[in-house]
Amino acid sequence: MSLFGIKEKEKIAELNILIDSLQKEIIKNKTKEDDLLNIIQEKEKKIEKISKSPHDRQFEKITLEFDKVTKENTDLKNSNKIFKLENMKLITENHEIIEKITEIEKMADSLREENKILKQSKEPKIVREEPRYRVLIKDLYSARKHDEFKKICDNSSYIYVTELENLNFEKLIADGISKTKINNAENEYIKFKNGEFSSDIEEYLIYGHKVSKVFFRYRSFVSYLTEIGIKFIYQLENFDFELLKGENFTPTQVEKLKEKIAEYNELRKK
Repeated sequence: MSLFGIKEKEKIAELNILIDSLQKEIIKNKTKEDDLLNIIQEKEKKIEKISKSPHDRQFEKITLEFDKVTKENTDLKNSNKIFKLENMKLITENHEIIEKITEIEKMADSLREENKILKQSKEPKIVREEPRYRVLIKDLYSARKHDEFKKICDNSSYIYVTELENLNFEKLIADGISKTKINNAENEYIKFKNGEFSSDIEEYLIYGHKVSKVFFRYRSFVSYLTEIGIKFIYQLENFDFELLKGENFTPTQVEKLKEKIAEYNELRKK
């Protein structure tokens, strides 16, 4: 929904309610007008029958009633015309507001598109380079539909996607996995071999994970790295952890951080 034109949309809602009310009143008046016309016609017929006796009391009574009904009918017609004019005015105002809202929404869409382009231009471009890191099976097959396949790989001590090169996927049927799930797992591996994987995987292969993901329990460390422009794990290759002691990090904290990056590199780095 557009963030612009809220007041205009509220005005349209109020106008639509008023238009509906006026249209109902017009229909009601038209019905009443038709009824009065019928009465007038009946009265005219009676007048014709007794017009030969202009001094007759009944004729006078009918004439008076006829005049009264005629006046009411005229008043209703005038009222109806006023309602129609008001209705047309409201419809015109409604149309103008809709046009204004449409124009505002077009401007908003244009601004959103420009903002999107600006954001994309600021994103770091991932260049096809020689991978620095190995992809784990649990990373490539992160979806829940692959849970059974991951369990079999874990039981077979398969950790990395590259270890699936010699895996006979068809034989997994004997382990109780459906053919559909096997095909899904095999197709995922084939796409990976052909370089068809998500931008997240491509980013990881070259740069490693973002430090915010690996050190999510160490917010102060992540904040410090962000301040000095470090975003990915590979940027910590030559990082001097001893500098942290001058940034209010205790020796114990520094050692834990060093152990964490060492474990990460041992498991994932090529």
